[in-house]
Amino acid sequence: KAAKRGELPEVPMLQRVRDALHDIDTRGVAAEGADGKDGNGDDAQKRRVNLVHRLDRGASGCLLLTYADDEDGGRPASSTMMGDTAQLIEAMSSDESIKTYVALVRGEGMLRGENLVERGWFEVSRPIKDDVGETKDATTLFNFVAGQAEAGPDRPRMSLVLAKPKEGRFHQIRKHLAGLSHPILGDNAHGHSKTNREWKETRNLPGERIALHLARLRVRPTVGIPGGVDASAPVADDMLEMLRAHAPDVLEASLTAL
Repeated sequence: KAAKRGELPEVPMLQRVRDALHDIDTRGVAAEGADGKDGNGDDAQKRRVNLVHRLDRGASGCLLLTYADDEDGGRPASSTMMGDTAQLIEAMSSDESIKTYVALVRGEGMLRGENLVERGWFEVSRPIKDDVGETKDATTLFNFVAGQAEAGPDRPRMSLVLAKPKEGRFHQIRKHLAGLSHPILGDNAHGHSKTNREWKETRNLPGERIALHLARLRVRPTVGIPGGVDASAPVADDMLEMLRAHAPDVLEASLTAL
């Protein structure tokens, strides 16, 4: 998207990640200075990366990438073994690989008279259309950890939800939560436009921010990565500030789950 006059041009998130990783040399030492030299005055060797797992635009949390130059290293030319990127992508589709998201949603956790908080973990299985319009099966596990009813403009109705998608369908968590009448705050595609506007205009929610955060990413072991992957990212500061300012009781009730 072109920048307006006086604004800095938008840099895609993936490019920002790649730029950051390109500032790491092959010995893992951050490159210093604009001359491309590392801390010892040697030329820093920049490395390209492959994206294994990405986030929706406006979301936060764990990313999974591999170094492109590791793909063929150490394997004979006749080897048919997949590279690390392909192995991880395949492993991501396994039931042994688990993604745990934290979402802040509109709604106090009540659905047609039922208290979703009291259900603990429960499953939503509902086919959804992917980014090319093809309908595919999709299942997500949800845990409504805590919620609050509206109590004035500074205490809007909202809940904190944990989500574990079994697949990685297009906007899967976002669509399933919208189907539960608890859309994610800031989700312009599947959310409640009036609520999102209120959060942006009166509660400082950034324009493109979606209150969805990948807190933990676990990927089963592969041949190339026998230890598997277990990465975590603390809940983003802006989401915590939303809770501190507008739902402190929800935050307090959710601390053990975060």
